[in-house]
Amino acid sequence: MSNQEETSGKIPWHRRIGNRVVLTAILAAVIPLVLLGGTVAIKVRHDLVSQTVASQKTLTATLLHGIDSLFLNYRKQIESIARLPAMQSMQPSQQQPVIHEFLEQQRIFFGCSVYDCEGVARLVFIRNQKDESHNGPGSRIDFAAKSSFSDGFRQVIATRQPVFVTDENSDYQQKMLFVMVPIPDFVDSDRVVGVISCSISISGPGLHEIVSGFPIEKTDILMLLDRDGSLISSQGNLPEGLRGLDLASRQLSLPESVLIDIADITFFGTLAPVPEFSGYLLVARPQKLVLAFLNQLLLDLLLMLVVAFVIAVAAGYFMSRTLAEGVAALVEAIRGVASGVVSQRVAVSGDDELAEATQAFNEMLNTLEKHRMMDDIWSREWESAKEKSGSQPRAEK
Repeated sequence: MSNQEETSGKIPWHRRIGNRVVLTAILAAVIPLVLLGGTVAIKVRHDLVSQTVASQKTLTATLLHGIDSLFLNYRKQIESIARLPAMQSMQPSQQQPVIHEFLEQQRIFFGCSVYDCEGVARLVFIRNQKDESHNGPGSRIDFAAKSSFSDGFRQVIATRQPVFVTDENSDYQQKMLFVMVPIPDFVDSDRVVGVISCSISISGPGLHEIVSGFPIEKTDILMLLDRDGSLISSQGNLPEGLRGLDLASRQLSLPESVLIDIADITFFGTLAPVPEFSGYLLVARPQKLVLAFLNQLLLDLLLMLVVAFVIAVAAGYFMSRTLAEGVAALVEAIRGVASGVVSQRVAVSGDDELAEATQAFNEMLNTLEKHRMMDDIWSREWESAKEKSGSQPRAEK
């Protein structure tokens, strides 16, 4: 037995029958579960992300429609005064009361300026905290500066269509959205005689009401950002003091899915461009909530893998133990035969191939033992015959 143990110890563990049986049982139990679970997990993740993206794109489309409607209303208000004969006359004395009354009625506008087709200011009104002041006529737009304001002015003159322009203006001390509308000629409506530009604060109450009043899930966040990523308005559980996001490198023409880290929380969201002021609209949800069902599914799968592993090890151990004991007994008997012992027999148990091999081995030993007995008999007879022939006297001649 000790020789057998020494010889067995030389066999690598992965080549031993018992270990192979256990390993086969583990692989047979775990691999199908891993493949099935992995396939289901990939499908579930894809469905969860697709559903979230579809929901967020629907929400952003609704919000963008509301913002578009708001700016369309701003544009129509300015277009309504641009078609008045007093404005079309391009006479500051006639335009001044019209602009003054318009600003009194529409407090959302911070100021209005009227320019001729050459970019010279004919009339400028800037609202401050106390009253409106009249200043700045005669100044000219600096077209050499290549600013968004000058580009917008050129576009209005060339297309005869209103445009929205964002720009920094020191007179207002804050970021403004300029609504630039062409002033048509009184006689020929296809001819542009000037441009009226009215400013609106990007962070004004109109946009804030749309964003803050829109229904979203309690776990979601909603952010309206300007072109620099600075926060204009928001809704949801955002950290205090958050001023904006780093979006300087993003150039969007269509909504796209993004992963954004805010206060050590990764959000999965949809970022959509707001063309009116080159800003962004972000709707996002914590990634762990988006994938919560998948995480629970993976946890359940891991538990199933552990259970399957334990069962496979236990089943493989009991199967390998019976097999290994039978093989060990057979190997020991074979080594005994090799050393000349043919009288031993191996106990036969079960009705499998190992039992048949054991039975065949025992039959072989029976045959060998019979042959040995016959050899012994013939050997004794031969020795006896030789002794008898050697003891008889020789015949005389």
